[in-house]
Amino acid sequence: MKLRSFLLVLYVSGISLAQAGNIVEAPSTKDKPNTLHAQPKSAPIPDEFKAKLKLANAGDEEAMVDVGLAYMDGTEFLAVNEQEAYRWFKKVADRDNTDGDYYLGMLLQNQEKYRQAEQWYRRGAEKGDDYCQYAMGYLYEHGIGVEQNLKQAKAWYAEAAEQEHANAQFAMGLFYHDGLGGDIDYQKAREWYERSAGNNIAAAVNNLAVMYENGEGVEPDAEMAIYLYRQAANMGSATAQVNMGDFYQEGHSAIEKNSYQAMYWYKRAAQQNNIAAQLAIAKAYEQGNGVGKDLAEAFIWYERAAQNKSQDAGMKVAEFYEKGLGGVKKDPKKAIEWYISLANSDGKAAQIKLAELYVYGELKNVDVNDILSWLLIAQENNIEAQNQLAIFYLTGTGVAKNTHRARQLLEKAAFKKNSDAQNNLAVMYARGEGGEKNIFRSVMWFERAVELGNETAKSNLALLKQNKGVTGKMLQYTGSVAQPSKNARED
Repeated sequence: MKLRSFLLVLYVSGISLAQAGNIVEAPSTKDKPNTLHAQPKSAPIPDEFKAKLKLANAGDEEAMVDVGLAYMDGTEFLAVNEQEAYRWFKKVADRDNTDGDYYLGMLLQNQEKYRQAEQWYRRGAEKGDDYCQYAMGYLYEHGIGVEQNLKQAKAWYAEAAEQEHANAQFAMGLFYHDGLGGDIDYQKAREWYERSAGNNIAAAVNNLAVMYENGEGVEPDAEMAIYLYRQAANMGSATAQVNMGDFYQEGHSAIEKNSYQAMYWYKRAAQQNNIAAQLAIAKAYEQGNGVGKDLAEAFIWYERAAQNKSQDAGMKVAEFYEKGLGGVKKDPKKAIEWYISLANSDGKAAQIKLAELYVYGELKNVDVNDILSWLLIAQENNIEAQNQLAIFYLTGTGVAKNTHRARQLLEKAAFKKNSDAQNNLAVMYARGEGGEKNIFRSVMWFERAVELGNETAKSNLALLKQNKGVTGKMLQYTGSVAQPSKNARED
């Protein structure tokens, strides 16, 4: 497991063993004052803030920043006022204080005025401010307000890292670890992770564990890896906590399986709103793994993960509504609403599910052209999409019927071990649809589908072997193909 560095949060970039979702690890903001919390907005402004405001008006630069932050974020007694925040930060910047540059950049970035934000960050960075340098690295890494340039990103991160900016040190470790903006260099990656870890960045400790786990630049050492994973988890890394949960759940050479320990770590990560942890807990309740089987509780956790934009969790929520699981009232309409929302967010599984529902005639008021466009995009790398698109061409669903194209798509999916595609391709060979008739190939594909547990293929193969007089018309496509399509049309 690796972590990918962002400006205000660090996200996960999955590799090899340990998988986890997006996390908040170590904010890259300058320390904000914790003194500006008081009564509700209807209450009088507290004396503490009045004193701070007086200092700011007298020219105290630290007080100016504090007042600007209070207006930028709002407090319990002060409404958000970005114009006032800008005014105070600008006063600080005009005094050649790079705190003003940094917070002007942050304010403008929050407003999605990225080019203006970049100008202020650059101003501070060129004066040597490590936070502004880190911000510049982030902008170049992700192409925000500037053209993406990983070499430039690395250069700015290096400037900040040499000034002991802990997150910049982590970013340098990640860049060398992944070979971003240059070659992979595990030795330098480890050195930077160690420096970042020395500055209490839990994500760096987690990534050191990954290096020992995988033997990247060091001899593989499972005991050391687990020691570091546990250390990072206890430091608060949600990713490390999920990693520990996974090891206890799935087993590890240095840890015995323990589903109760797994749940302990998953729940710690879930408290930080970690999607992977929420999904793991939901699955545990759904399967009764480490906890009593409880579909209602599983649904709650799937919903939480779905609200955090997890496509997998969203699919499960839709399934619960579709089937009425876990005490959830069966509501196909609501399930379809979920599927459509997920599909519109580029969810491949949801797009394919909607195509399947359309073929079965269960989808109303959805433009088949939308479904076709989804399938055409997804089919390049998704065998389920290839199979579903083949069914559209085979049945003439929303497109002109084209058995030749259907066979081509089925062959692509069949070779990737999709058993429905294998069965359907076998039927096409037996019938001579979309190309030559070939009983030998038909039997071959039926046999492969049977090996994968396809019941329709099993029946078809038995029919072929037991009845020499069988015709292709007697063999069955999978259920989705067998359904008559009201939208079918011929060439």
